[in-house]
Amino acid sequence: MGKAALELVEKMVEALNNHVIEGQEEFWSEDMIWRGPAGIGTLYGLKAFQDGQQRPFLHAFPDKKAVDEVRFGCGQYAASTGVVEATHLGEWLGIPPTGKAVRVRYMDIWRSEGDKLVENWVLIDLIDFMQQIGIDPLEIIRERLRQIKGQGSSDKG
Repeated sequence: MGKAALELVEKMVEALNNHVIEGQEEFWSEDMIWRGPAGIGTLYGLKAFQDGQQRPFLHAFPDKKAVDEVRFGCGQYAASTGVVEATHLGEWLGIPPTGKAVRVRYMDIWRSEGDKLVENWVLIDLIDFMQQIGIDPLEIIRERLRQIKGQGSSDKG
């Protein structure tokens, strides 16, 4: 019988908190699917996950530490919610480094098959992250909507 999802997640999170990217094959299926938020998207396969999320995130937040506030599992599923505590020291999602300490909130749901994780759904509070570093995405959206409304109006009677 394979490892329970919760046990796999606990070991995988510990490895990631120790900045272990190579060697994740111990926890993940090679053809795993990582379903991330807009801006990152869905990554197919362990290598795509490592290159598209793990390495860029660790580059941007080299001192990162994930702190799960709640973690639980049932059968082949496990889930957690918590924060990544880190300093924004590298570019991430096209945003230049700010040097600011941040607390990035997240929620993960994992599915395992046998003794490997095969799927991961991830929510990252990108709006809160941006606000912490001085970007107000909601104001940017409101300004863009004002521009769109202005472009659509006509002075013709």
